[in-house]
Amino acid sequence: MAKNKPYRYLIYLLLEFLRNVVLLFPRRMNYAIAHGLGFSVFWLLKKERTKTVAHLKEAFGDEKTENEYIQIAQNVFIHLAKSAMDVLCFPRLNRSRIKKLVFNDGTEKLDEALSRGKGVIALTGHIGNWELLASYFRFLGYPGSLMGRRIYYEKFNDVLVYLRQCGLVSTIYRDESPRKVLAALKDNHVIGISADQDIDSLEGVFVPFFGKPTWTPMGPAKLALATGAAIVPAFMIHEGDQYRLYLEDAILPNLNVDKEKAIRQMTELWSEVVEKYVRQFPDQWVWMH
Repeated sequence: MAKNKPYRYLIYLLLEFLRNVVLLFPRRMNYAIAHGLGFSVFWLLKKERTKTVAHLKEAFGDEKTENEYIQIAQNVFIHLAKSAMDVLCFPRLNRSRIKKLVFNDGTEKLDEALSRGKGVIALTGHIGNWELLASYFRFLGYPGSLMGRRIYYEKFNDVLVYLRQCGLVSTIYRDESPRKVLAALKDNHVIGISADQDIDSLEGVFVPFFGKPTWTPMGPAKLALATGAAIVPAFMIHEGDQYRLYLEDAILPNLNVDKEKAIRQMTELWSEVVEKYVRQFPDQWVWMH
């Protein structure tokens, strides 16, 4: 756990204040507040603004103009603020509310993968609203949990765990016994993983991402091979003031090649899917990381 710094406690107090206040307002007003916050933070935090624009240029090259890059980067901050606002409002979430919030064209791909009886790894990225994605599956009745790391500051982590619980989502931490994940998949549960950020400390492999060899976690592929679970790429994408659920074809473990090759193949496949969505919705990915 990172050393606790005084300013983090002040941020925590501000977060607690905001978390309680937003529950008093209608969603439209919260979105107006989020838009203002996102816009302000973008222009106030020069370092993060510069980093976001630079990463966009590195990925897209000459595909876009300078003004387009600035507009996309600004929208990234606004989108994050709106998504965070929806997560802060998880305490008033219920099945009726969430079904009105999300456009769903069907969950056949998830159901088909679960019909194999070996569990599903719902692989997403830090794009759209990944926290809402997990909660949506739970409100639809799918058993499962999120797998991730603990937040560096315990009080922030406690808030996130509480909000996830309000959304019916439990968390399995990476530093916990792997038996928890293995048992969940054996029980044919859905395990959610966001595998596109925070990868420096993870075992990985270089695969193409935006035309460049990129260090990419191979944990999802190794887990799929060990359990027989299917990887189903899933995304909760902002569409106006609502969201749309996107599900991609299942990526199944290839048992006909050696383990190293199978891991690389599966990792390349899910990384290609994440890139496709980042290209399609560049203002909904966390470019500053």
